[in-house]
Amino acid sequence: MPGEFDPVEELGLFPDRMLVTNLSGFIVKNNPTRDLCDRFIRNGAHFYDVLARYDALTAYVLGREEATAGSTIKWVIPFLKANGATDYLVREAYRQSLVLMPGAEDALRYISNLLPTHINTSMYGHGWMAVEERVQAPLCDVFCSTMDLDHVQFGRADSRKIREMCEQISSLRIPKVVYELNVPMEVDEKDVRIIRVLDDILQSRIPELPAMGLMESGAPVTSHRKAYQLLDVRKQSGIDLDCTMYIGGEDTDYQCLDLVRDAGGVAVSFNGSDFAVRGSNIAILSKDATVGAVFASMFNDRGIEAILDLAANWERPYLKRCEFPDRNLLDRMLAAHPRKLPEVYAVDKHNVDEIAALSAEYRKKVIGRP
Repeated sequence: MPGEFDPVEELGLFPDRMLVTNLSGFIVKNNPTRDLCDRFIRNGAHFYDVLARYDALTAYVLGREEATAGSTIKWVIPFLKANGATDYLVREAYRQSLVLMPGAEDALRYISNLLPTHINTSMYGHGWMAVEERVQAPLCDVFCSTMDLDHVQFGRADSRKIREMCEQISSLRIPKVVYELNVPMEVDEKDVRIIRVLDDILQSRIPELPAMGLMESGAPVTSHRKAYQLLDVRKQSGIDLDCTMYIGGEDTDYQCLDLVRDAGGVAVSFNGSDFAVRGSNIAILSKDATVGAVFASMFNDRGIEAILDLAANWERPYLKRCEFPDRNLLDRMLAAHPRKLPEVYAVDKHNVDEIAALSAEYRKKVIGRP
């Protein structure tokens, strides 16, 4: 009954903190959806980049009311199908192409044995199966995108029409213009062309084909759905967001990071995009995942104030002498980076522009993601 004395709870045996994490940039290095497009679609990597550009333009630059960041994961489905992809072939493609961040397997196992850990990712379930085979960790739950390529059949004429749309999309050029979040800017003419072509394809031409049913049957984890899932985890676990650590790096993580940060929790951008950094209070730039486990260990033991203090004093002399809950873990991280530590920043309104630019550039160079 509510208010009844519970000796188990009084002993502190129920967890009072949790971690929710995306996989991109922290656990998984490559972009699996982009790699799928590259495998099945001619000039597929560029095809994916154009769709992702349109996704970001409509959600963050134009701010369309119906747009939700991360819809690329839904839009690519019929194009994969029309170019020969099946559920079995997609699962095999994931197994062959999946690249984990160095130290990711140990880091995720360590964290999930320390804290209740939830996965919140846009990756298809086919891809999560490949990750799960590599990382056997005691996770609370996994929330990922779903699709079923085999339950809808395309005729030859429909498949040909969709492949022609692929070629049209792949022919579009992406400008180098960078748009700032919530800052009005004139849209580049190449982006205007992308918007017009994809508006026509996705809003007029695809709905006339069986491809629309296939597209709508999937359940993509977009930015909105990630945020809803985070709130659902909070409700089910009874752990508030001020006792939550969220690790993300995609544009689609912005809302989750922003929610956790504003609630007083730890919002970590790990090799994050410009937008991801803007939702965070900690930014990490690292070639391996171990530093994520370091921050999770400190968060579990001492909470957000200790995390912010650790970020503010992120230098080798301080780390060698500071009190840390798992000295072996910290020493392993230091030994793995004898010359230069991973970059760690406490993010605030004064430095966010500079750190967002640094992280976006690091993300491109180190993990090859825009």
